[in-house]
Amino acid sequence: MAAVRFNMRGRQATFLGGGFPPAMHVSNGGVRLLESQNGILGSLSETTGPASAEDIEFAPGDRLVLYTDGLVEVFDSLNDMLGVEGLKTLILQSAKRPLPQMRRAILDGVAA
Repeated sequence: MAAVRFNMRGRQATFLGGGFPPAMHVSNGGVRLLESQNGILGSLSETTGPASAEDIEFAPGDRLVLYTDGLVEVFDSLNDMLGVEGLKTLILQSAKRPLPQMRRAILDGVAA
């Protein structure tokens, strides 16, 4: 599970992830991975620590990419998995496009 609470006036958000691949904050030509700080929800009683949320500051043009693990667990014809790094590359290559085109480029890259 991943959850984000946005404060649009302050261009801020708080991210909380549990047992999921990292969300990606695209900013200034780079990608910051927002790693899950908690275990899978409901699997253990002690899965949340006191510093489990991460604050994000957004600049104009920044993007936040949330996705399911199925997106990075695809394999090509050589049986190589895309993985988080492969998705990160697709995101960086398409980050300056308008959102619908960025989405399409990422999905086309995953399918390829």
